[in-house]
Amino acid sequence: MSKCGSPFQRNGSDRIEKHNAFFVDLSDRESEALLLILFISAAHEGPGVNMISAWRRGDSETLHRALRESFQDFPSLARRLIDVRNQNWLPKIDSYLRGGQTYFVVVGAGHIGGPTGLLALLKTRGCKVEQL
Repeated sequence: MSKCGSPFQRNGSDRIEKHNAFFVDLSDRESEALLLILFISAAHEGPGVNMISAWRRGDSETLHRALRESFQDFPSLARRLIDVRNQNWLPKIDSYLRGGQTYFVVVGAGHIGGPTGLLALLKTRGCKVEQL
């Protein structure tokens, strides 16, 4: 049992320190861009509703497109926030899949779809991916 009293152990590939390092290491320009992206996305209720609907349908490609559109003026941020982290997580997720035990892996919806998303990366490693 973990310290929290849960029978589940947290064995994150992106520990809090690593997650926070992403934000700490941003330049002033990148920090301002990220805030703009987040606030502009939050202010547009229409796309947000579409993203929720896409998530509920399991439409990872719509989620991927919406995410990339929000980062269109700052593609380096998308690479750093999504693509690099996906690559960093991939060996750990792959080891879980090949380890013979059952694991529950949680990632944000933006990490799933597209050619650099976790589903595509796992498929290139020979994993069979099916939506439930």
